[in-house]
Amino acid sequence: MHDKHEPDPRFLESLEWQLSRELRRNKRTGIRQRPGVRVLKTGGLMVGSLALGAAAMGASQQLSDSWRRELLEARLEVQVELAQQRVEMQLEALGLTREQVEQGVRSDRDLMYFELQIAQAEADARISELQLEEVRRSGREPLGKLSSPLVDGRDFVSEKIQVQMEVARHHLEVVRREEERARQQAEVGVISAGEVQARNLVALQAELQLESLAQQLELRRAYLEGEITAVEAELKLLEVEAQSQVALLNRQREYSQRELERFQAAIGVGSMHPAQAAQLRTRVAEVEGQLRLAEAELEIVQRELARRGVER
Repeated sequence: MHDKHEPDPRFLESLEWQLSRELRRNKRTGIRQRPGVRVLKTGGLMVGSLALGAAAMGASQQLSDSWRRELLEARLEVQVELAQQRVEMQLEALGLTREQVEQGVRSDRDLMYFELQIAQAEADARISELQLEEVRRSGREPLGKLSSPLVDGRDFVSEKIQVQMEVARHHLEVVRREEERARQQAEVGVISAGEVQARNLVALQAELQLESLAQQLELRRAYLEGEITAVEAELKLLEVEAQSQVALLNRQREYSQRELERFQAAIGVGSMHPAQAAQLRTRVAEVEGQLRLAEAELEIVQRELARRGVER
């Protein structure tokens, strides 16, 4: 029987994966350009050879750029097609899941998470489409920095952030419903208070993710309108990410310490072996170390922003 003092190990495993997973960016490898054509320069043909060399190098560069663009487009076209196929397959599976929920074979919780997976798949497809369109308009790889330039007057960076925000909102709705469900289960003694706190952590992470994306969108606007420089925009982004990490680790430390206190109380009445608390004590120490590092990183970024006279 599941010990009421101890959260479900499978749930904690899932929680650990979610908390350690990081909000970050896709890095794409460029295609090396072919070297320009070498032109031999000899005697009286030197002037003509130099002119020929310049023309040949220009043609080679144009050819290389053309190949690069074609390969980028081909790669992204495949990504778009695959992403769209994933959405179609999941939509088909969603219909089956709904039927199973109506028949009582599966729970509405399964349906809720399936819908979230579809929202993520649709967002992935939309972002791939935006990247392909950016390549076709710009002839280069898609850019994702807050200080990236507009492409023919279009702000692809903000559009991608907005797509990510839609998924983040959906995710937040799901984890908040799970948080409420856990609270109700704890009230009737089905699960422990520790599991409620664990779901609180997941909800906090979702809130911080959505807030971070909203701040990125605002920083992008400030950069495009000349309120901050490119360097300042990237520094402010680092500050946002560090603040989110500090907030999450602070809450995670509180959760781990409370769990440790519950374990120790259970050990005191003989319902748990002392060895079972050892792993949790190690986890508390690890979280505290990560928190000190995150706080140090935040301090460094904020010091640099202050040096540049950037308001927080």
